[in-house]
Amino acid sequence: MRRKGLILVAALLVSAGLAWGLAVWFGAAGPGPAIEPAEDDPETSAEGFGDRGPDLEAQARAELEARLDRDYPMHGVVTAAQIPVRAASDREAQVIGWLRLGGHVRAHREPLVSPRCATGWYELYPRGWACAGQGIDMSETPPEDHDGSAQRDAALPYRYLVVTQPQTPEYHQLPSRDQQRAAAEHGARYAEMLNAGQERRAGLLREGRLANEPASPAIVARYLHRNFYVASNGVETRNDRRFVRTVRGSYVREAELEERTGTELHGVELDETTTLPIAWAVRTSTPLRRVVHPDESVHIRPNPDAPTWERQVIVPWLRRENVEGRDYHVVDIGGGQEGYLRRWFVAVAEAIEPPAGVRDDEPWVHVDLSEQTLVLYRGSRPTYATLVSTGLEGHDTPVGEFRIHRKYVSDTMANLGPDAGDDSYRIDDVPWTQYFAGSIALHGAFWHHRFGLRRSHGCVNLSPHDARYVFSHTWPEIPPGWHGVSTDRGTGFEGSRVLVTE
Repeated sequence: MRRKGLILVAALLVSAGLAWGLAVWFGAAGPGPAIEPAEDDPETSAEGFGDRGPDLEAQARAELEARLDRDYPMHGVVTAAQIPVRAASDREAQVIGWLRLGGHVRAHREPLVSPRCATGWYELYPRGWACAGQGIDMSETPPEDHDGSAQRDAALPYRYLVVTQPQTPEYHQLPSRDQQRAAAEHGARYAEMLNAGQERRAGLLREGRLANEPASPAIVARYLHRNFYVASNGVETRNDRRFVRTVRGSYVREAELEERTGTELHGVELDETTTLPIAWAVRTSTPLRRVVHPDESVHIRPNPDAPTWERQVIVPWLRRENVEGRDYHVVDIGGGQEGYLRRWFVAVAEAIEPPAGVRDDEPWVHVDLSEQTLVLYRGSRPTYATLVSTGLEGHDTPVGEFRIHRKYVSDTMANLGPDAGDDSYRIDDVPWTQYFAGSIALHGAFWHHRFGLRRSHGCVNLSPHDARYVFSHTWPEIPPGWHGVSTDRGTGFEGSRVLVTE
């Protein structure tokens, strides 16, 4: 009953207008819609808060903190790169979620010790079990510093940087100057062999199998190619040399990296006054004019007085019209005049009916491949609209109705499309990743600005801002301190529907 009460408190906090970031910080984000609040507990019922007036928020927050301190008094800081959360205190139990290095979780006080987890299984808030010995430091006091965790209130959860050199060492720990020089010498020799077309010798060098050649220091975890992306959660200094700390606990010299933040593009929040349809120019465009000749024939001609719109600006769209057998978008160019743009210059987000069975409070997503738009809904009500980039020809985004089956604050992905570098490279920790059709996902893309045009190898790319917004408004919610969840049968988490249409 206590755990159900926590979920209701969380709901009350949301209804009081608290942001998700505040809910995360105080542990108010419940496991999702699969758990029903207690209806027969007067201590946690909605009526119990009904007379609190303007003090509701502060009192609800205080009560939630008190309940967490009572029922989940232990504080855990994740020290491993990533560990699973399981449905039961058993290493063979179903994985329901994941914790990441630097995450801060709350847990019950008494662990369950087993032969396969001598340090003890801890029951986590809001559900699931994790073995402390796999990488969690447990304490009765809150951590003073856990800045390695993801920034859930920012457009990007981490700082992202791209490698600018042909071979850049990634270190297990902060290197000495001698270790750094040895790594640089080895990397330079490797790059020299590659440039000379000696790929086989370069491979043997990397494996330490060439005599009379510089050896790679043991402190080097690997060498990163140019255009490899690194996700960082901090910077550390040794002898005036700055190194970014990756989210996996390794180190890369900051001077060999350049930061990438992605586009500032963000969609439109919808309400009673801001409604669909909404249209964007997806290519720089100047509207044409419709000319009716004396013989009553109609032609579309240039209009020297029309404004020029840059890519991704919202345009005053009126309707579609076919002229001379060609499809045009008709737009308002001011002064009571209408302009005409060919269909590939404009993307229009329009409302559709929800899939069968969608509940009034259920969030779901519509991706329109022909328009390269995404609309987020709550029941039948559209709440957010933006531009996306879906799969190129030959890498088509699948059409159909799906459900989010895995959701991560960030996840490593490969084959992301031409803007993400050569396909042989991967990007560690792609932000705001929501898988809905096998390995096809909604996710943030900070490596290109071409939203509104097809650019991916199947996934649905969103700007960092939009990806975070959609991530924070779909099911399942990621519990506080967690890095990801699964919605497979038995996990208790429900995934939002994703409807993809042509």
